[in-house]
Amino acid sequence: MLAAMRHIQCQDMDAAGFARFGEVIDAAGSAPEPINDGTTRRFPDLAEFDIGDSRVRPVIGMYLADARGFPLRIAALERHRQASQAFIPLGLHRFVVVVAPAGDHPEWDEVKAFVTRPGQGVSLHRGTWHHGLVALGDGDRFAVIEGGNYRNDTQLSSAPRELWLDGPVQPV
Repeated sequence: MLAAMRHIQCQDMDAAGFARFGEVIDAAGSAPEPINDGTTRRFPDLAEFDIGDSRVRPVIGMYLADARGFPLRIAALERHRQASQAFIPLGLHRFVVVVAPAGDHPEWDEVKAFVTRPGQGVSLHRGTWHHGLVALGDGDRFAVIEGGNYRNDTQLSSAPRELWLDGPVQPV
């Protein structure tokens, strides 16, 4: 007998609520360091990038995303054990991050969804289970920092029951 369907609600992204899964990349509340003769404000050390396996080099890529429709079926989660993965929007758009704690297999009853504030990014801890990018707008662009062995380091796990993500409550 299949277990009952479950719906996940999006919650607002905040550092404390997301800490189990990774770090929020956000300059809000940080004091900038003026550089370049005072024409630039630098916000250093907003998040760490973990390349636990020193043989893996970090790479920077760009993702161009299509908006997802809601409710969204969460059919599988993935993880990367060799390196963190960071998603940084290249604009003031929001996106949804679906995560579950690191472990040998996803804890499906612990799946959470967070919606970022405009311009916030995330750096997922190595091994954190997560859904693929959930963009809210067509053409949203992201800088993504990940291990150079990303394809070989992606482990998928299929959901054992129907799991649906309800869209963010606030309009995009």
